[in-house]
Amino acid sequence: NVHNAMEGEWTAIVVPFLDHEAGDVGFNGGYHITANIRKYNPDRISAALSAANGAVIASSKHAPLLYVTEDSVPSETSDALSQLGATNIIFVNINGVSSASPSGSVTEYTTMQAVIDAIKGDANSENYITITSLGTGDGYFAPAAMAAAYHVSPVLNIGEAAEAYNTLDMITAWREYAGDFYHGCRSVGHLPQITEPIDLEEVTPISLLIYYLKNKELPPLGLDLKLTWFGGVYKGIHDFIDGYGLDLEAPEAYLFVAPRDTDIRDPICNSMTGNNSYAGHIPVKTTAFSTAVICRNVLYPAIIYSNPGRDVTTSQLMNYPDGYAWRANDGNEYPNYASQELKQAFSSRGRFFEGHVIWDNLLERYNEGASISYYSGHGTGGSGISAQYKNIAEDFPLAEPRYEHLRDFDWWDGWRGYSGYDSVQTKTPRWGGASAYNAQEPNLYDIIHFKWVDQLFDNLHSEIEVWSSCTTGEHWGPMVYLSHGSVIWYGDAGSCYGIQEDLQRAWAFHDVLVEGKSWGESIGRTVWIFDRDYTTLDPTALYGRSTFFQGGLTNVNVFFGDPAMSCYSPDWIEPVPVIP
Repeated sequence: NVHNAMEGEWTAIVVPFLDHEAGDVGFNGGYHITANIRKYNPDRISAALSAANGAVIASSKHAPLLYVTEDSVPSETSDALSQLGATNIIFVNINGVSSASPSGSVTEYTTMQAVIDAIKGDANSENYITITSLGTGDGYFAPAAMAAAYHVSPVLNIGEAAEAYNTLDMITAWREYAGDFYHGCRSVGHLPQITEPIDLEEVTPISLLIYYLKNKELPPLGLDLKLTWFGGVYKGIHDFIDGYGLDLEAPEAYLFVAPRDTDIRDPICNSMTGNNSYAGHIPVKTTAFSTAVICRNVLYPAIIYSNPGRDVTTSQLMNYPDGYAWRANDGNEYPNYASQELKQAFSSRGRFFEGHVIWDNLLERYNEGASISYYSGHGTGGSGISAQYKNIAEDFPLAEPRYEHLRDFDWWDGWRGYSGYDSVQTKTPRWGGASAYNAQEPNLYDIIHFKWVDQLFDNLHSEIEVWSSCTTGEHWGPMVYLSHGSVIWYGDAGSCYGIQEDLQRAWAFHDVLVEGKSWGESIGRTVWIFDRDYTTLDPTALYGRSTFFQGGLTNVNVFFGDPAMSCYSPDWIEPVPVIP
């Protein structure tokens, strides 16, 4: 399904059928293609945008929101206006979708630009842009309006940036089809990229010929598809909002509200987060689920007080670097003591840090409550969470320990992992080296599949969940956490490298937990130091050492939640809490 299709020629790729039992049955060249084309009713789109933005304006003025039909003011609305004694009416009527004529002193907005100007004219309007999709027709404009009203933000339709929308689909299709299976999940593939710029403004047969004559070789095969597509998404969205005068001086915050698997694909976060903007996504199915997640974000300063473990922070630090230096894109080396720095940030401002590596104990903490949790370890293909096993004889009865003294050894819980032990010494969490669990003993890790996590979780009470792990953000994990009441899930939807990721996360934790900054602001400001920043296209980030470490990892970060949110601190004094 393509919900906001670009105009132009489309190509269908026909692949021969492969019968895995009979083998390749061949392909005679004949095929049939059937396409069902649905044309949007423009009045439906105008009505949805009128309703969503009308809700924002009504909220900003503390006024009731009433509706009209396509051609009249219904009696219920007329009666309500009479009871309220309202004579000043704001009529949001984009593209004149309704021919109704409200009585009284009427200010009518008939264009999207007029609506945006009215919203941005409010003194409380934030540099915040809410974008939904009207492609499915399932009504995601309604929960989008709730988030937008909180920030006094306009609600826009991504269908007006169809090329960016379609490019997101292409990114997703490439990554899914170029992947392979790992622990029962599809580990997504990497888009091709190159380590230095190519002097080609566009790729045509003529430009390639000129390049060959000039350089005596063709440009790298595949060119820089990652830059072209991810950068193209940012440019398409930015040009779209710039056309409405919404590109302001400070970095814009974006919130995208539509399902990630049928509409707005989640690589949108990676494209839109950097020095010039930062982004969050409400990626879940159904408007009810979207509303629930947005309610948690909007009401977070109040409802976090219903979390009995709100003063507690927790983690599952399985794989972590300790003492390594990371050479970043700015040419500097930064020492990485991420596990120690996390312990300090998670203990700041009156918080109590309770780290774990044994799953049973972490699960108990989750269900009792915590304000934030950080997992650093293998993504296990996105299929689950890893943990230190308690006893190899009990947890892995068929495994043969490499060392006899480990045959029936009871491992302890700790605030960070302690792999790296050998036949002479059994190391502890206090050991100063790195921890790197693997898929075989004695560094073996346990895997708890997300289907079991889903069954074992209770209410997570608006806990914030952060991960450093390959591919987890691509699969079930975030949906499991959001389904059980987490307010934010932030992590990787592609491959990543622990030294790099843990260091960037450590900086963000300091910003958010110690200094009280927002998540989006904290994440966006350091993207260029570690990876490509598609919001600026700064060559320092595009072709830097950190970006291309180990050939260039995908580092497709996703942020599911409101990027303008911060994290609860026990020393909050506003708003005054209402303790249940």
